[in-house]
Amino acid sequence: MMARFRIVIWLLVLVMAGCNLTQSEDTTPLAPTPTTPPTLSALTCDDLVTTALNRANQVCEALGRNQACYGNNLIDAELQPNASVTFTKEGDVVNVDLIRRLTTAPLDTTKQVWGIAIMKIQANLPDTLPGQNVTFLLFGNAVLDNITPQMRAVVLKTGVGGTTSCTNAPKSALLMQAPEGTQATMTINGASVSLGSTAYLTAEENAELTVATIEGSAVVSANNITRVVQPGAQVRLPLGGGDGLQVSGPPSEPEPFDVQVVGQAPIPLLERQVQVPPPIAPAATSTNTNVPVVATSCAPRADWNFSYTVQSGDTLFRIAQTFGVSAAELQTANCLTDANQIQVGQVLRVPRDLPTAVPQASATPQATALPTNTLEPTAINPNLRADSSTIQQGECTTIRWDVAGVSQVYFQGQPVRTNSQQVCPRADTTYTLLLVYEDGRQTSFSVRVLVVAPEATEPPVPAT
Repeated sequence: MMARFRIVIWLLVLVMAGCNLTQSEDTTPLAPTPTTPPTLSALTCDDLVTTALNRANQVCEALGRNQACYGNNLIDAELQPNASVTFTKEGDVVNVDLIRRLTTAPLDTTKQVWGIAIMKIQANLPDTLPGQNVTFLLFGNAVLDNITPQMRAVVLKTGVGGTTSCTNAPKSALLMQAPEGTQATMTINGASVSLGSTAYLTAEENAELTVATIEGSAVVSANNITRVVQPGAQVRLPLGGGDGLQVSGPPSEPEPFDVQVVGQAPIPLLERQVQVPPPIAPAATSTNTNVPVVATSCAPRADWNFSYTVQSGDTLFRIAQTFGVSAAELQTANCLTDANQIQVGQVLRVPRDLPTAVPQASATPQATALPTNTLEPTAINPNLRADSSTIQQGECTTIRWDVAGVSQVYFQGQPVRTNSQQVCPRADTTYTLLLVYEDGRQTSFSVRVLVVAPEATEPPVPAT
């Protein structure tokens, strides 16, 4: 009996020992095995655009006059030699007079980048309006060179986009917006652009500069031709020169813009929100072969102030030879779409007057007034004239015109509401009046004012 009891006790000891051995093992929970954080999936094109716009709007909210903001990566900034600032990450803000060139990266879903730069620049707005600025929004594969607070000779270059997975990605371009009720004038790629509106610009090397108006109006001038670009319209200017980015010809006639392309631009980043209008209607073409075809909305050459009436037997080539120009120049200057369709009695603009026989001297010589605008008055001729077409240096004169049934009047590229303008030229100057009619046609007229130096007078001889 005792032996059996000792066996039971021994078995209990073994069981308890086993329990103690089990409890003595390390029961501390294991640390979680380190794992690589899950890789975030690349943003889609639409998400990348939305994220970039929100980010740029946030970091550039407090932008001041004549400042540039790094809105979204990537942007390459070439600073002026004396600049000691950095402009390398989102939210960086620098004064524009420290920047020479900005280059923004194209939209690329592979690299997850889309460069956006925002600038607020004074241009030629008066100092009395410190809160008024022209907004420049550069985005995509674009370069803006020769940046200054005045933007007197800026050069724009845009190219194709980057690698994207969507067809509605914004194209590379420049958006500009002038404050409402103002007129800001700049020189872009050699063309004068007066902006009282919101405009969309592209400039492809050795191709063309395109200026499209979203709201308000823009006035574009080059090669003595001025166009008014209404909402929904665009004009194109050829580019060439050594860098392929200098305007080499006049602006085209206004034409419908691509509403889909313009509508994809990051307009929400502009200071004043605007709606993209529908494109204008295409220009009508003439089907009457008996009537000379004149290009709709074409502006005849502004610096040709003389006229010639087509005579029986004339051809455009023969008339061009008479005035020492090419037939192509004469055709372009008069907005003729068909060089073979000119009619007897038709009035053409020409660069000079025909020589006339010298009259015999008379006992009472009469002064001959210099012509100001020799075109015969017509239904669309505003009778543009100068009170004095020849003035002394330091003097002024008044340019006058008479208009009716027009939508807008521009004098020297600036909108006016009067029928006269005082001018005080320092040298011989040609002044241009542009009329925009209710049907969209545009016609320009010009008058030249000559400035002569005052005759030198000999000092009086002192009395002896």
